[in-house]
Amino acid sequence: MIGFFEYQYLKYKKNHLKNLVAMAAIDGFVHENEIEYLYKIGEKYQLKPQQIKQILDQREKAEPDIPEHHHQKVALLYDLIGMMMADEIIEDTELEFCKKMFEKFGYKEILIDEMIDLYRQGVEDTDVWEEFLERAENFRTNLADW
Repeated sequence: MIGFFEYQYLKYKKNHLKNLVAMAAIDGFVHENEIEYLYKIGEKYQLKPQQIKQILDQREKAEPDIPEHHHQKVALLYDLIGMMMADEIIEDTELEFCKKMFEKFGYKEILIDEMIDLYRQGVEDTDVWEEFLERAENFRTNLADW
């Protein structure tokens, strides 16, 4: 039997992947490299291949879900950038989707460029990631003003 917190974390991981599937499917075609990227992220979250396949198969029902915490939001936005770049072609529809997600998550669009640069460099060092998380705070919008 799965406990409440384990269930919540599993739900978070699946929602994370669903958001990536929504990005992959935004241009009407899920490229082979995007599928590989989905499996890579799913494996990172210790999801089973059949769980990843099930999420991928339900792509028509994929609705973006906003994580609750800052670090989860930034991690998802980073993975969305990775998904956008997985097929090495940045489609206008994918970039627009990213812009909308950044806005929905409460971040300024300008963060996209920094994330793209960070993604291209790769993040192997946890200190680099922690510094980026702190800098990302500067790109938050004040949603109370909306």
